[in-house]
Amino acid sequence: MSSEIKSKASTLKTGFTWRVLLVLVGTILIFVPLNIYSSFLTGTVQGSVAVFFITLLVVELIKMSGLSLSKQETLFLYYAAGWGGASLPVFYVLIYRSYFVHSPFAWAYEVNGKPLATLVPAWMAPPYNSPAYALRTVFQGAFLVPLLVYSISFTLSIIADVGISSFIAHILVEELNYPFPYAMIDTSMATFLAERELSTARYFIFSFMVGAIFGGLVYIPYILFGSRLIPVPFADATTWIQEILPGAVLAIPTTLSAYVGGMIMPFKAAIWMLISSIIVWDILNSLFVTTFRNFAPDWAREYIKGMGLVAIQNRSYLRLWIGPQLGFSVAIVLYVIFRIRKTLWSIFSAIFSKKSSDSLLLSPKASLLLFVTASSLGIVFYHFLVPEIPIWLPIFSSFIFSPFLGMASAVSQGEIGFGIPSSPHLWKSFVFLSTPSNFTLYQGFAFDLPAGGGSAPGFSQQVKASLMTEAHPKDLFKIWLIGAFLSQMVGLLAVDFFWRVAPIPSSAYPTTVYGFLGSAFVDSMFTTRIVNISFNTVIYPMLILLLVLFVGNYVESKGLFISCIGIIFGLFSTPNLGLFIGSLISAYLMPRFIGKETWDKVKGFVIAGEITGEGLAISIGIGLGILAKSAWIWPW
Repeated sequence: MSSEIKSKASTLKTGFTWRVLLVLVGTILIFVPLNIYSSFLTGTVQGSVAVFFITLLVVELIKMSGLSLSKQETLFLYYAAGWGGASLPVFYVLIYRSYFVHSPFAWAYEVNGKPLATLVPAWMAPPYNSPAYALRTVFQGAFLVPLLVYSISFTLSIIADVGISSFIAHILVEELNYPFPYAMIDTSMATFLAERELSTARYFIFSFMVGAIFGGLVYIPYILFGSRLIPVPFADATTWIQEILPGAVLAIPTTLSAYVGGMIMPFKAAIWMLISSIIVWDILNSLFVTTFRNFAPDWAREYIKGMGLVAIQNRSYLRLWIGPQLGFSVAIVLYVIFRIRKTLWSIFSAIFSKKSSDSLLLSPKASLLLFVTASSLGIVFYHFLVPEIPIWLPIFSSFIFSPFLGMASAVSQGEIGFGIPSSPHLWKSFVFLSTPSNFTLYQGFAFDLPAGGGSAPGFSQQVKASLMTEAHPKDLFKIWLIGAFLSQMVGLLAVDFFWRVAPIPSSAYPTTVYGFLGSAFVDSMFTTRIVNISFNTVIYPMLILLLVLFVGNYVESKGLFISCIGIIFGLFSTPNLGLFIGSLISAYLMPRFIGKETWDKVKGFVIAGEITGEGLAISIGIGLGILAKSAWIWPW
């Protein structure tokens, strides 16, 4: 533990109180169903933005009752409210599987002369001819085994995630003291709501008003009437450049939060993020359509002028980038191990020599024991369900790749404020590469291995913010475990309710129509092995990126203008002008207007205020949208 953190240990206070617990339960009960409905309606998880407003609303209600909140309690209240904006529950996949066995893709693609729809095992979904589908509910006997399977998988993943996230947070926060720039937003929100210091309140309130007005003009008409004042969340400008760079993508962010959020990112990282994303998604995407057509012939053949950003991104990923991104991920893991090798060695040396290691979280030894136990059970569970997969693959993925990829993403979040965007279908890609060409088992590709590491970036940031506000980080485990399991239960009830109301997918839930269609297409492509993954498409990109990162790391160590983490971030995301422009404004424009010292002090309040304002508009819009679609007995 670093000396700075050790000196704070005696002053830490609890942030988890009965009021935080009530907020945690209340926001999950109210906002998880709203968030799921919003996702079905608009395709975005609007609740994650509305969390800022939820926190503001709850704090004001508490203060109106004559009670006060400490900044530690306010911070934890914010993290508790965050579970109201949780993503879709794991059980949502049961609805998707129900669609898949009836989908045109599942009947059009065949394995050994049999349609894929007939090859889905009963522990993933009832058979396609099951009468259970006519009832449209998961609470019946035919879904009992799939419910049990996904419940066990989720539980083992959470336990493994808690263990490895605690270990990673200990390394990056307590030992290496990474800055985690976005923790400033969390602490600014908590400090403003708890203390209302006049020197910073005006910045928060002004940006709050700007965000609320913008959100009121943009989100509410769209949620209520489907009319857009401007395209949200971006304007697709891909067709503007198709004559110059066919196959390239260009999007202009149209939400304020896309620009304001970039104000926290260091400019050096932002510019290298933009450069690497342009190289991948614009220059190379175009060259493989025009000059080097033989390298990815499927992508060159499928590209058609007039394709938009989403179509180009999806098709080029499946036909061109799926192999290289797997190689990039392996290279990133090796690079991060190299970056923190000394700290890792000292921690493991202490563990195996039975020395005690101070930590404000779980001890490193206890963290690893929890992770190893849950991961081992996950491997056994997966091997029981899919014994055809060679056992070394889940062992490698659970104990090496997943935890170190989580560590790499946490390092990224610790340096630039954003974790590395997740490359989809990593497990499918590993299965594809590690099995013979005649392996076409649907469950081998479609059922993911329970693994930990994905929550490490966000948890490490929360630990950093807790220490910045003198809150004891060990209380975060209580919020995490209660929030995770309760949000899953409420999410299951909500998804089941929406399925009973109307078929999924259907016009009642527009985004599920193309969302399910795309997922079914990907599952079918992998199972029938028609994706572009090979040893060459993985190993050469991996070696190239390793060379770039190790050279870049040396150059960066000399103090020159380069950011290896920025380069990594750009490889997995299309060119993000919002982050770049926001970072540029924060680095050069705002310090000129109000002074660098003042801007460094208040930018967290500015960002938190704007996002809270947008959250207000989104919350009002979603509430009005549900009321507008409700059944009324008026005028009787």
